[in-house]
Amino acid sequence: MAAGLDYAHDHPEQGQSVSPNPMKRCSNVFVSTLESFFFRLGKFVSSHPWPTILLTLLLGGSLSAGMVKFRQEEDPEELYIPYGSEVLQHRDWISEKFPAEFHFEYLLIEADNVLEPAVWQAMLALDSSIKNNWTSICYRIGSNCWSSSLLELWSFNTTSINGLSQQNILDKINEDNLRSPLTFQQYDVEARLGEIQRDPSGRISGAKATTMIYSIIDPSVVTQGDWRELYLTRVEWEQPFVDIALAERSDRVTVTPYASTSLGEEGNALIENDQVRIAICYCLLAGYIAMALGKFNCIEQKLYVSLAGMVCVGLAIIGSMGICSAAGIAYGPVHSALAFLLLGIGVDDMFVIVSTWNNLSPADRQRGRTEQAGLALRHAGVSITVTSMTDVVAFGVGATTIVPSLRSFCIYAAVGILLLFVYSCTIFFAVLCLDFQRWEGRRNACVCCYIHGPDYEPTECSRKDRLQQVFQTIYAPTLLTIPGKVVTLLTVFTIVGVSIWGVINLKQDFDPLWWVSSDSYVRQYLEKSREYFPGAGSEVYIYVGNINYYAERAKLHTLYQKFEHDNFVTNGTVTSWFEDYKSWVSTTKNTTMLGPDGHAKDSDTFLQWVVQFLTTDATGMSHAQDVQLNSTSSPAMIIASRISGNYKVLRDAAEEIQAMDSLNAVVDSIDFSAEAFPYAQDFRIWETNKVIQTELFRNLGIAMAAVFVITLLLLADILGSLWVLMCVVMTLVDVGGMMHLWGLTIETFTTIIMIVGIGLTVDYAAHICHTFLTLSGTRQERAHLALVTMGPAVFNGGVSTFLAIIPLASSEAYVFSTFFKVFFLVVLFGCLHGLVFLPVVLSWLGPSPYATVAERKAHPVDVRDTQHVASVSVGVTNPGLEMNGDINKMTPELVQPADSAHQLPKQSQHPPDNSPLQDRYPRVIPPTQTQHSSRTPHPRAQYPSGITPPQPQYAPGITPPQPQQRPGSLVRTGLGSDNSTYYHGRVRGQSIREGTALSHVYTFPD
Repeated sequence: MAAGLDYAHDHPEQGQSVSPNPMKRCSNVFVSTLESFFFRLGKFVSSHPWPTILLTLLLGGSLSAGMVKFRQEEDPEELYIPYGSEVLQHRDWISEKFPAEFHFEYLLIEADNVLEPAVWQAMLALDSSIKNNWTSICYRIGSNCWSSSLLELWSFNTTSINGLSQQNILDKINEDNLRSPLTFQQYDVEARLGEIQRDPSGRISGAKATTMIYSIIDPSVVTQGDWRELYLTRVEWEQPFVDIALAERSDRVTVTPYASTSLGEEGNALIENDQVRIAICYCLLAGYIAMALGKFNCIEQKLYVSLAGMVCVGLAIIGSMGICSAAGIAYGPVHSALAFLLLGIGVDDMFVIVSTWNNLSPADRQRGRTEQAGLALRHAGVSITVTSMTDVVAFGVGATTIVPSLRSFCIYAAVGILLLFVYSCTIFFAVLCLDFQRWEGRRNACVCCYIHGPDYEPTECSRKDRLQQVFQTIYAPTLLTIPGKVVTLLTVFTIVGVSIWGVINLKQDFDPLWWVSSDSYVRQYLEKSREYFPGAGSEVYIYVGNINYYAERAKLHTLYQKFEHDNFVTNGTVTSWFEDYKSWVSTTKNTTMLGPDGHAKDSDTFLQWVVQFLTTDATGMSHAQDVQLNSTSSPAMIIASRISGNYKVLRDAAEEIQAMDSLNAVVDSIDFSAEAFPYAQDFRIWETNKVIQTELFRNLGIAMAAVFVITLLLLADILGSLWVLMCVVMTLVDVGGMMHLWGLTIETFTTIIMIVGIGLTVDYAAHICHTFLTLSGTRQERAHLALVTMGPAVFNGGVSTFLAIIPLASSEAYVFSTFFKVFFLVVLFGCLHGLVFLPVVLSWLGPSPYATVAERKAHPVDVRDTQHVASVSVGVTNPGLEMNGDINKMTPELVQPADSAHQLPKQSQHPPDNSPLQDRYPRVIPPTQTQHSSRTPHPRAQYPSGITPPQPQYAPGITPPQPQQRPGSLVRTGLGSDNSTYYHGRVRGQSIREGTALSHVYTFPD
C-alpha cells in the first residue's frame, strides 16, 4: 500500500489528472521566469565574456568611489548602546549639566610591601618621569595639577618623601580622619591599598598594591580651535606614559599602566595585527578551489577560475564598503569578520555553478558552448538566487535592530552578498566560459599562449573525481539504506536534545577583557585591579534635575535611604550632599531658625545656606561638583544635583541588569517633579546586554519567517520549504547549545554570527532540496540522485568555508576566535542537516517534482532528431566541462543510435516503484547478455512476437563487445560528466547515473 501511494505521488500521470493549485501555478510561473532570465543571461555572458568582465569591473570600480567617505567608528557608545536608549539621553543630559572636565590615567604599583620607604622613593621617581609635559594637559585645582596617590599625603615633596622611615609611613596612614593636604578632602587610605596586612592591634602594617592616578583635561572644556592641539599633546604624552610604566625595573616594583584610550586601542590593534590571517585564508581558498574544480594536469587545471572567484569576493567587499560609506554608515571593529563571511558564501556559489555545468545531461552536452552555458546558469542561477536572497533577507532583518554595530554589520553584509551574487553570475561565469574555450583549444592552464600538441595525454589519475566517486558509490547508497536512515535520525535528534539543554543554560554575558589579548597590559591591569580591590564595584550616581529642592526635601531624604538600602549597593558607600548639608545646618545654625524637620523655614534661606555650605565648609566644598547652581549670588537656584554610591561586585550580566533596573525602580518610586535617574559608566554596556537577548530572538524569529517566505517563493514548494526551515531551526538550536558547552555567551558579536548562520544553513539545505525538486522518479531515487548530483558541491562549499576560518582558530582577538567557534558550529551542523538529515527525510517525505519536470517526461525529444550518440570506445571520455579526454582523439558516432521506431507496449513502461532499479526500465539486451549471464531478463524487457529488438550498429573498424568482457564490468560510455566510468542516460525525461555493465550501455531519448 505504501509503495502504491509513493508511486501515485511520483507518477500522477498514471492515475487521475492532478491540477496544480493556484499557489503552485504561481510558483511555477515565477520559477520559469527566473530560469528563462538566467538562460538568456548565461548565453549572453558566454557570447560576450570580455565585455561582461570589463563592464562589471567598471561597475565595481565606480562603487569603490564611495570609500572617500569611509569612516571607522571606535567609540563604544556609538557602537553598542541601542538607538533611542535612555542611557544616551541621560548621557547627553549629564554632559550638559555636569560636563566632564577631566578623565584619569592609572598606574598599579605592586611590591612585597608598598609601604616600605624604598617603594615610595621608586614611586616618587616614577611620578617625576611621568609628569614631564603633563602640566600642559593636566586638570588643575586652583593652580596645581591634580594627581592622587599615597605621595599626596606629603604633598609630593621630594625632600620629605626621601627622608621617610617605615614608622613615619605607618603612623601617617593609620591616622584618624586623615585628609589630603592638597584637596582638603577626607583621604580613604584603605581604598588605595590592595591586600592590606594588619598587626595584632588592627593597624595597617603592610599592603601588596596601591594606585597612582593622573588627571587629564577633557576636550569638552576647551574651545573647538584648541581641541586638536590638546589631542595631539595628549597622544604624545600617553604613549611615553605607557612606555615608562612598562620599562624593565630592578627595584622589585611592578608597574602596570592603564590609559583612558588603552582598552579600545589594544582591542583594535589586536584585530589589525590579525589581518594577515585574511591573506592566509585567501591563499588557502584559492588553492582549494583550483584543486576541487579542476584536475591535476596541464590542461584541465582551473587556476584562473579560482582566482576569478577570489576577485569576485574582493570586489564585493570593496563595493559593500563603498556603498555603505557613501550612505554614511560607519565601519566598526566587528566588520573585520565580513571578509571571512563573504569568502565562505561566495565560494559556495562558485561550486554550485561549476557543479551544475558538470551535471548537464548527455543530450545537453551535444549542444553548442553558448547553449550549454545558458542551461548551466539556468539551473545554477535559481539555486544561488534562493540562497543569496535568503542571506540578504536574513541580514536585512538584522539591519532593523536597535544595536548600532549589529545594524551596521548587517547592512554591510547584505550589500556585500548582493554584489557577490551579481559578480558570480557575471565575472566568475564569464571567466568560466573563457576557461572552457581555453580547454577546447588545448591551451595550457597556466600559460594560455602555449598549445599542447595531439600527443599530450593527461594521466588517468588526474581525470578522476574522487569526491564524486565517494558520494556515488559509498556515501549515498549507505546513507539511504534503512539502517543508515535509522542511525541518522537517532544521531540528529540526540544532538538536538543535548543542544536544547545547552540553549536553556546559555548565559547572557559580556566582559570588556575579552576584547584584549591575554598578555596585554590592559588585561593585566583590569585583572589585577579585580584581584587587589575586589570590593570596589562600579561607581553609580543618581541625578536629580530642576525640582523645587526646598518643597521636595523629604523626597531627597527618602531617595538617600532607598539608595543606601538597595540590595546591589555596597553598604556605607552612598554619599549625599543633601545629608551632609543637613548635618552642617544642625551643627552651625540656631535651632530657632529651623523648622520642625531641621531645615530652614523658607525656600530663600534654604538656598542661601546651600550656597554657604558649598563655598565655605570643607565638607561642602568637596560636594561642589555635585550641585549645579545658576549662580552663587542671591537669588541662587539649584538646577541639578547628584548623589553617589558604589555597586557591589556583580557576578554576571544578568545580575548587572538587575542592579541597573533596581535603582531605576528606586528613582521611579520617588516621583520627583522633574527628571531623575541613576547613571553609571557601565550602564552603556549593561543597557546593550539588557536588549541583546531580546534582539537576538527577535531577529532570529523574523529572519526565519522571512527566509521561509523567500524560500517558498523561489523553491516554489511549501513542503520543501518547510523541510529547509526545519534544517535551519535545528542547526541554530545545535549551534546555541554547543555555544554553551564551548563557554560562549549571548552578546553582540555572537548575535551577529547567529544571524549569519541562518543564511549559511539555508545554503546547505536549499541546494539539495532544489535539486530534489528538479528530478523525477521515486523519492528514494530522487534523494539518491540529488545527493550524488549536488552533494559534492555542497560538501566543497562547507570545506571551503571551514578553510576560510581555520586560520582564526589560533587568534587571540575575541572577534576572530569567537567568529571561528560559532562559524565552525554553523558549518558542522549545517552540513549535518543539509547532507545527512535532509536527504533521509526527503527519501521518505519529500515533495513532488516541479511541473516542468513532468512536461519534459511527457514530451521526450526523439533521439534521432538530436543526434544523441554514445561512445563506447574503452579509454575515451566525454568532453564535458570537466574537460576529460583528448578532443582530437574523440571518434564521433562510434555507435549509431538504435532504431527507436520499435516501442514497447505502453503498459510495460511504468512498473511499480518498488521493483529493483535495474528492472524498472525497458532496455535492449545484446547477444552477449544471454551468452554470459545466468540472469534471466525481466519480463518487461521482452519484445512481442514478431518484433525484432533494435540492435546497436557499430561504425566500420569498431569491434563490438567481446564475449570475454564479463557483464557487470564497468566501461567508459563517453556520456559522463564527473566520472566517465559511470553510465549516463536519459530515462523518462530525467538524467540518471548508474554503474553499468558493457552489455547495458544504451541510448535513451533525451
